Amino acid sequence: MPKRTNGEGTIYQRPDGLWRSEITLGYDANGKRIKKVFTSKSLETLHKKINDEKFRLNRNVITQNSNYTVAEWVQFWLENYKANTLKSKTYDSYEYSLNKHIRDSIGNLKLNKIRPDSIQQLYNQMHKRNLSASTIRITHITLSQAFEQAIKNELIHANPCKATVRPKSEKKKITALTVEQQKMLIQHCNESVYHNLFIFLLNTGMRVGESTALLWEDVNFEEKTIEISKTVSDIVNRDEEATTKRKTIIDTAKTAHSIRTIPMNDTSMKVLNRQKEKNNSIFIFSSKSETILAYRNIGRAFNELLKNCNLSDSITVHTLRHTFATRLLEKGVNPKVVSDLLGHASVQITLDVYSHVMPNIKSDAVNLLD
Repeated sequence: MPKRTNGEGTIYQRPDGLWRSEITLGYDANGKRIKKVFTSKSLETLHKKINDEKFRLNRNVITQNSNYTVAEWVQFWLENYKANTLKSKTYDSYEYSLNKHIRDSIGNLKLNKIRPDSIQQLYNQMHKRNLSASTIRITHITLSQAFEQAIKNELIHANPCKATVRPKSEKKKITALTVEQQKMLIQHCNESVYHNLFIFLLNTGMRVGESTALLWEDVNFEEKTIEISKTVSDIVNRDEEATTKRKTIIDTAKTAHSIRTIPMNDTSMKVLNRQKEKNNSIFIFSSKSETILAYRNIGRAFNELLKNCNLSDSITVHTLRHTFATRLLEKGVNPKVVSDLLGHASVQITLDVYSHVMPNIKSDAVNLLD
């Protein structure tokens, strides 16, 4: 029996007098029929419900003769609308989402046939595979923005992503070193460039990419401040004559709020002085060949340090940034000040990320009244 076209259904009256109709809305990514049932005491009202649904369905049709699949359109959108407007790392994340999550799931569906149901199934499947909320969010942004451009190009009339609901994921709790772990790590540090970097991160709260992008000209030794305006990014190498798949670049700061001036304590100053004695590179933290430190090498050095300290390998270099913030909050520093030092867009982000620290701070505050 051939498949019924969208909106086609059978109307009949049940023994209780209620009129009923079941229509086909389309088919999901697995070819399963998507149906919808309408009922009404009035046949006229039932027809109206069906016609309203048909009108809603027909709004999301291609108005030009186009054979784009979802994957083809998203690829076209990326290459022609986003390549020169997105930061390289953001472009990489959108392209990765297309190739890793979209292409093999809903990518072969026609642009004029894609429905919220199919997209919702994709999000739900990603959630079942325990993919992070951030990964699902990037996939949603990629699809939604591509569909918005398709609307502007008069290829479709509505954005199917707007009718979806992203599954809620458990909020990932950040980890910070305990005071004892921090002391142990510091005690096992020597004066190598990597260990100097780790001590520096513990005392500035900078992101790893921000620290490895630092130039000597960014430091004001008299004022004991550092200007942060750049970051190191590892991106896909799209150069025509590229011999490697990836390359390292100096990029603008992560966000506008990431551009900031932070003060240095005495420990940070000592680290910089040690680096200045042994370093002829323009970069404060550089390799022996005076180039930017590779993130994979930083990771290897950090894992070796953890091993020497008998600390869990689940701790990452980014944990040092969390440790910096946690120590400040534990010492009663105003969260707004911590937010500014970290380069967060708002103090609410800081409060959300470090909410686990706040109960102890509240208890200490109340105890001050005793």
